[in-house]
Amino acid sequence: MNLRDYEKILEDNLKDELEWLEQEFEFLFKQKMLKHCYTEDDISIGNQILDNVIDNIKTNKSEELLNLLAITLNKIEQTFGKEFF
Repeated sequence: MNLRDYEKILEDNLKDELEWLEQEFEFLFKQKMLKHCYTEDDISIGNQILDNVIDNIKTNKSEELLNLLAITLNKIEQTFGKEFF
């Protein structure tokens, strides 16, 4: 395996992580979003998840992944509100 293959695998994994991020927010917070009742713990958990994913992607320095991260975060903010940001 050469460096280019390795970088492609990392990018694919990070893309999968962004898809997981959206699904995780949907799973954890959709019902609470519909009822407008986030708890302090919900916001804390959401922020921890976002921080971990963002830190993981920032180390990659891929412009494409950073753009995908921005799109994903925007979708989450639009869907679940600014409480998590």
